[in-house]
Amino acid sequence: MKIQPTFAGHTINIIPSSRPTNLEKNISNRLNIKPTPTEVKKFENGETYVNIKQDVRNNDVYIMPALGTAVNDNLMETYLKADAARRMGAHRIIAILPNFPYGRQERKTEPGEPISARLNMALLHASGVDEVITTDLHAPALQGFAREITMTELTSVDKMVKYFKEKKLNKKELVVVSPDLGGVKRADKFAQQMGCDKAVIYKNRLAHNQAKAEQLLGDVKGKDCILYDDMIDTAGTITEAAKMLDDNGARNIYICAAHGLFNGSAIEKLKKVPSIKEIVVTNSENKPLYEKIKQVDISDDIANKMLDISA
Repeated sequence: MKIQPTFAGHTINIIPSSRPTNLEKNISNRLNIKPTPTEVKKFENGETYVNIKQDVRNNDVYIMPALGTAVNDNLMETYLKADAARRMGAHRIIAILPNFPYGRQERKTEPGEPISARLNMALLHASGVDEVITTDLHAPALQGFAREITMTELTSVDKMVKYFKEKKLNKKELVVVSPDLGGVKRADKFAQQMGCDKAVIYKNRLAHNQAKAEQLLGDVKGKDCILYDDMIDTAGTITEAAKMLDDNGARNIYICAAHGLFNGSAIEKLKKVPSIKEIVVTNSENKPLYEKIKQVDISDDIANKMLDISA
């Protein structure tokens, strides 16, 4: 039986997802830790079965995220792995959830709605999770829900700034644009680090996954624009914003977001805006086959945080 490496503190076990991603593989490689043998399968009625095949007693167990559009199945997989590790006597259980599930449902907007993000946090705690490592939360205030568990939020801003600075774009002809009012602080921080101007677009939310850009505040004529948001889901907000920049004379449009989900017809929408030069996201989600999408690796940040926790 292979003995997992110990980093000064507790031995680390990495519980792999049922569909290992490049992010997961990069984390394992950086730490030089092989994933703990784990079985995950589905019964005919849709229930999930989990079996951790190696002893994890008194170890720090890190559960890798299952990615894809089956969010509820992915979460159940995480809950079951945490419960199994707890029953095996793990010292501490940490769920790595780069794009925190239900993170956009952190408040009630209409009567009769649940606060789904809070419920997910409670279910993680109930299953045995002690800590969550996440990145670029949609609503940073969500950390206030983590009363029973520790939540560590990492940010990809520095990596994105580094990526764009390496392009040697002219700061005097560069504008960072927030696609909505909710992202102004996020875009402001990005613009400060880039040393350039900023702008904001006012949008009207018509329905879930439907938005219309209505007004641009700022000058983008003849300039390179970086549209900066926390995530791209169906790409409705970001493509509406890109069209508005196009209509106002922007020279080149770069899209930058921490989480690239690209659900539904997202890629088709993006292809309809030819002035979009690149779409830059982290590898918190799987990368679709579209040549304009570039990924920035965040595995080193997560691996370093794992070492900090288990030191």
